Amino acid sequence: MIFDNEKLAWMLGQIMDQPEVRDALLVSGDGLVRACTPGLDRDTAEQTAAALAGVQATSSASARLCRSEPDSWEQSLTQFRDGYVITIRAGDGSFLAVGTSGAADVEAVGFRMHQLVAQLGGQMASEPRHDSGGPT
Repeated sequence: MIFDNEKLAWMLGQIMDQPEVRDALLVSGDGLVRACTPGLDRDTAEQTAAALAGVQATSSASARLCRSEPDSWEQSLTQFRDGYVITIRAGDGSFLAVGTSGAADVEAVGFRMHQLVAQLGGQMASEPRHDSGGPT
C-alpha cells in the first residue's frame, strides 16, 4: 500500500529484505503515514503512525534524563513479547519505523535502516504542515 509515492514504497521494500522484518512505515513528525509496506492496511497504518508519533514525542521529552536537548532524539527500540519496533529519525520532519519478530537481529535491521536513511534521507523528509487559514 502506498500513501505518498512509488519511490518511498521502493525504499521500504529494501528494509523488507532483512530476515524477520514484518512491516515498515515512513511517518511524518505529526503522525501521518507517508508510505507503508503491503502487509499493513490503511487503518492499521494510520493508527500505528499516530501511536509512533506519540512514542517519538515521549522519547524526545525524556531527553532531559540523559542531559540531552529535546530535539536530539535519534532512535527508539520498543520490545514486545513477540517482537520489536525500531524507530529512527529519517530526515527532517519524518521517521522510519520497522516491526520485526522476536527472532530478528535488531542490530542488523537498525544498521540497514540507518544505511537507507543515509542514502535517501532528503527524499524521506517531510515539510511541516501549515495552517491553511480556513475556518476551524
